[in-house]
Amino acid sequence: MSQGTHGTTDPKQVRMAAVQAALDQTPMTTARLWNPWPQVVDDSLDITTLQTPARRGEVPDIIADGMTFATLKPVHRAPLGQAAGLDGPVTEATFDQARAELKRRYVAAGRAKYRTLTDGNCTLLACCVIGMLADRPELLGPGVTVELVNIVDTTGGHGHAYVVIGRAPGDVGKVGGYGPGCFFVDPWYARQQATPPGTRAVKDATSIYGDGTSPFWDLNFIAFIDDDTTPVVRLTFTSDELAKLGA
Repeated sequence: MSQGTHGTTDPKQVRMAAVQAALDQTPMTTARLWNPWPQVVDDSLDITTLQTPARRGEVPDIIADGMTFATLKPVHRAPLGQAAGLDGPVTEATFDQARAELKRRYVAAGRAKYRTLTDGNCTLLACCVIGMLADRPELLGPGVTVELVNIVDTTGGHGHAYVVIGRAPGDVGKVGGYGPGCFFVDPWYARQQATPPGTRAVKDATSIYGDGTSPFWDLNFIAFIDDDTTPVVRLTFTSDELAKLGA
């Protein structure tokens, strides 16, 4: 068990260690990437050994948190209705039904793929992380918030997806305010690093643990997600809800 300053068990350190150990048992840690970024790949690695051609249709569509029927573009209503199994386009009357069904299918896809994934992008890897957490609720325990976050504006990139766990309520754009119980999971980023802590997909949101530095603290990762970026929460779950979705 991970111990704090006074010998007490630190729930976040226990969760982080459990999630990392679970990830290490999956092929996510060795998956080849459709879209490695030269500015992220460690200088000692050959980007061509990480890269593989992309495949389409691997991650189900979703209706993001915060979206309303009024903000859903008309061009998206028919394909989202089909993806949700409706008889026609999404309407104002079926909007909530479609959102719930797409969310369920998203988790089901992650559950189905995380054990066998051999390649993907950040979006697919994040989906698989959430699927693993749904499949293994003991990793987090009850009452823990799990969020799919997208960076929609990155320096030199084209957006990014990762998972945030245990974030305190507040502005998602202020990483420094995520709270002492928060951590990240980003196997896409870790796959492009050469040494720990970079190679660990689990990343602490706070540097201090007990009398020293958290073994999951990675300042370079914090800079990557926090410097001149615009993060947006796309989906929110609780660990209890995840355990019931997509089974």
